[in-house]
Amino acid sequence: MSDGKKARRHGEAMSKPVGARTEGTHLLALTGQAGYVWDIASDGIDWTGNFAGLVGFAEDTPFSSGRDFEKLIQAEGSQSRFGHVRGTASTAKPGASVTYQYIYAIAGRHVRNREAVWLEDTGVWWAGADGRPERAEGVVRVISERRKREESLKRKSDFDDLTGLSNRRYLEWQVGEVLKACREHDESAAFLIIGLDRIELVNDFYGFAIGDEVIRQCGERIAARARGDDLVARFSGAKFGVILRKCSAREIHVASRRFLEALQSQVIETSAGPVTPHATIGACLLPRHAASVREAVAHASAACKSARIHSGYRIKVHEPDPRAGERRRKEAALATALAAACEQNSLRLAYQPVVAAGSGDVAFHECLVRMSEAPDGLTDAGRIIAIASRLGFVGALDHRSLELTLQALSANPQAHLSLNVSMETAEDPLWLSKLANGVHSIEKAADRLIVEITESHAADDMAEAAKFVSVIHSLGCRVAIDDFGAGFTSFTNLKTFDIDIIKIDGSFSTNLLSSSKDQVFVKSLIDIARACGAKTVVEWVEDRQTADLLIGWGADYLQGHLYGEAGMQLGAPSLEAVRRSA
Repeated sequence: MSDGKKARRHGEAMSKPVGARTEGTHLLALTGQAGYVWDIASDGIDWTGNFAGLVGFAEDTPFSSGRDFEKLIQAEGSQSRFGHVRGTASTAKPGASVTYQYIYAIAGRHVRNREAVWLEDTGVWWAGADGRPERAEGVVRVISERRKREESLKRKSDFDDLTGLSNRRYLEWQVGEVLKACREHDESAAFLIIGLDRIELVNDFYGFAIGDEVIRQCGERIAARARGDDLVARFSGAKFGVILRKCSAREIHVASRRFLEALQSQVIETSAGPVTPHATIGACLLPRHAASVREAVAHASAACKSARIHSGYRIKVHEPDPRAGERRRKEAALATALAAACEQNSLRLAYQPVVAAGSGDVAFHECLVRMSEAPDGLTDAGRIIAIASRLGFVGALDHRSLELTLQALSANPQAHLSLNVSMETAEDPLWLSKLANGVHSIEKAADRLIVEITESHAADDMAEAAKFVSVIHSLGCRVAIDDFGAGFTSFTNLKTFDIDIIKIDGSFSTNLLSSSKDQVFVKSLIDIARACGAKTVVEWVEDRQTADLLIGWGADYLQGHLYGEAGMQLGAPSLEAVRRSA
C-alpha cells in the first residue's frame, strides 16, 4: 500500500468518531462546540454539531468549503486560516499528524445580529505522500464571552476608567515605541504633559466627584483637538500626556496653543455649576531632548512645573542643560550617602544659638541635622531635608532627630532646644509617642523644648496642623512656626494656630537695610505677632546694623551669623556675647 493511501485511511479512521457518533455530536452542541472534517485536497468541509446555529449564520451563508469559510473570517493577523494550519510545520512524514490552534471571528452581514462571534479552532492535520496537509479534523468552540473578558482586562490595563483615554502605562510604552521609530527613520516627535491648575480648589469647594467631571471633560477637549495619529492619555491625577508624532519644535507651540484654547475658551458645565479650567503645558522633543522614556517624562514634567511657576505664556519647552547630567549624578551620590547615614545611625546634631535681642544672651539653640562624614554638598540641613523628602525617608530623619534631641536634653539639664519636624511626621503616632515618653522621662524637658513646623507645610493642611499644635501644647512644649512670611497665608495662620514663637523668614532680613518694602513687612510682622501674643525670631541676621534695627522694632530673638554658626558643641556662648566680653 502506498504512503498516500495509508495517510488517507488513517485520516478516515480518525474522522469516523466525529461524524458517526450521535452522542458525540449532541455533546458538542451542548457545550458550544462543533466538529469538522476537512478534506484539504478537495477543499470540502463536513461540519457536525449544528455549526450554523452555534455561530448564528445568516440564511444561505456558504461555509462548506475551505475557501468559502475563509471569506467569512476576520483573523487577528494577516495569515489565512489555511496558512496558519500549514504554518504549524513546514513538512511532515507521510501519515504523520500535526496539531494546530487558531483564533478568529465571524461578524458583519454573515451573522444574524452582526455582532462578532469569536471562535477557537483546535485540530489535527495529517500529511499526505508529499508531507503536506491532506486532511484535517478539529473542533471549533465559541469563546466570545472569554474574548470579552480578555478585552476588558486588556482595556483596564491600557485605559483609564475615568476618562476612557489611554493610561500612563500604555502612554509610557508608546513613548518608548516613538523614540525607536524616530531613531530608525530620522524623525522628530514631541511629548507633552498638560497639567490642570487649581483642580484642588474644585475638589475643596465642590467635592471630588465634580473634580472628576472637570478632568473627564478636559480630557475630551484635548482628545478632540489632537490629530488622528497623536495619542492623548491620562498621565496622573489632573495631568494628561500627549504624544505628537512627526512634530517639530515650532509645531509644539502651535499644538500647545490649540490645546490651551480648547481647554480655556469656554467654561465647563458640571452638575454643581460652571468651572473655568486653567492649564499649563510642558514639552520635550523626541529624541533630541530624551534618550529614554524616563528622561522624556522628567523633562516634560519639569517644563510643565516651570511653566506654572515662571511663565506667563503657560507653555514651556525643555531647554537642555549641559550640566544637568553631572548634577543628577551628584544628587544620586548624595542620596546614597544620606540613605546610608540613616541606616547606620551616623546622623548628628549641630546647634545654632538663638539669642535674646536685648541682651545677646543665648535663649535656646536650634537643632540642625548633620552627617558624621558628610560628602561635599551635604553639610547644610536644608539640603539634607530636601533630599530626604524627595527620596521618601524624611520620616526616618525626623525620628532620628527627635532621638538625638531628647538625648541632648537629658545630657544637658540647662539646655533649651528647638526641633524641626515635617508635617508628614507630625501625623505619625509613633513619633508623637516617642516625644511624649521623652518629655515625661527627662527632667523639665517639656519646658525646655520647642517644636518647629514650617508655615508652608502647615498651610497645606490647616486642620491637621492645628490638631498637631494642640497635641504639642498638651505635652507642655512650645510651638514655633518656621519660615514665617514665605507663604501667602501668614495672617490666616496666626489666627488659626495658637503659636508661641514665629520665626520670620531670613529672606526678608538679608536686604533689610536697603529695602523699604522688607522693612515695612518685617516691622508689620513683629507688631502683628506681638498683638497675637507670640514671640518673634528673625533669622539670617548677619550684621550689627540690621540687628539694631530689629531690636528697635521690638524683635524678641535674633539668629544668624552675627551670633554664631551651628556648631557640634552645645552650651558655647554666642559670638556676640564673646565680643562684648572681650
